[in-house]
Amino acid sequence: MKGIPHDRWFGWLSLVIVAGYFVVGLWPFDFRPVNRASWLSDLAGLHFEPYGIAHDPAPLPAPGPGQSADFTVELWVAAHHEPANNIFDILTIHNPRLPLDFTLCQWKQDFLLRGTAEPRQRAGKIPEVGVNNALPEGKPQFITVRSDGAGTDFYLNGLAADRFPHFVLNAEALDGQLILGNSASGKQSWTGRLLGLAIYSRALDTAEIARHCTLWTQGHASELTNAPGLRALYLFDKGHGQHAEDSSSNHHHIIIPTIFQPVHREFLLPPWKDLSYHRPDYSDIVINILGFLPFGFCFFLHRCSLRPNQKIANVLLVVLAGATVSLAIEVIQAWLPNRTSSVTDLLTNTTGTLLGVALALVVRRKFHW
Repeated sequence: MKGIPHDRWFGWLSLVIVAGYFVVGLWPFDFRPVNRASWLSDLAGLHFEPYGIAHDPAPLPAPGPGQSADFTVELWVAAHHEPANNIFDILTIHNPRLPLDFTLCQWKQDFLLRGTAEPRQRAGKIPEVGVNNALPEGKPQFITVRSDGAGTDFYLNGLAADRFPHFVLNAEALDGQLILGNSASGKQSWTGRLLGLAIYSRALDTAEIARHCTLWTQGHASELTNAPGLRALYLFDKGHGQHAEDSSSNHHHIIIPTIFQPVHREFLLPPWKDLSYHRPDYSDIVINILGFLPFGFCFFLHRCSLRPNQKIANVLLVVLAGATVSLAIEVIQAWLPNRTSSVTDLLTNTTGTLLGVALALVVRRKFHW
């Protein structure tokens, strides 16, 4: 058998490839970016850009005895156009006891509600309802979402937009930590203006929804401070500082931190949660597989030059090395706001390493290395 040509260079090339993985996987190495949530200068409200977040440090006040699935959320927003490659969270209520957080989010110009529904869905299926084209770019929209225990309704600017019978969320869906402009993990940054927010522990009727819309849009939302069932009311009229005050009787507050930090870091997100609008990101999967193929190829040839008679051991060592490199990158990525720590990436990188080994075996057999 002929020796592997330039065998020593395969070892050095493997190290260069690994260094490249860390550069590409962790770029731009910004572990403490500036929080891009700020007060509006021309009117009451908050402005959010990518890597922006604001949150209540404490859970929302409990609705009291006799808890039900009834709720109403009022949002006054002006959204920017968002790309179709992801969901962007306008409002999140993070409850670690439930499989899915309550989220009001944007996909392109659609307004969506996601959360833990009853009965529970199978893993990988995200319960979701919404209204198409409810978020025209730059136009303020007053959106009301209500559930009466028998279904969920959407209202746009005080008028009924759509109803989803039998879509009922878990009774604890709104019992958690309020987050604005992002998800709990900080990976779904929304871009737009949030002009007002109210949360109720009951389902408002049609007349109340129309009246509240008028109060909000005419600048009289402060009249709602004593409304029955009010759990949170944010007028965002302070205009400065790192706190937005809750005008309800619960007197909570929203923190606008200087440095962007997620509320809940996600380490190694499982595949059934690592979805881009209900489906895997196939292009990312292919890139991850092909990206680690050169490492498997080069490092296996290097190992064969050192231990030519230990084929199985070399295969196992190289695949383990590829998995270890990928795992290290994925763990570090949990601390980067522009990256997602995912089991899918770990599996696809390891698969790419294995395919690189297979390719090296074919090349060795063909050229008698």
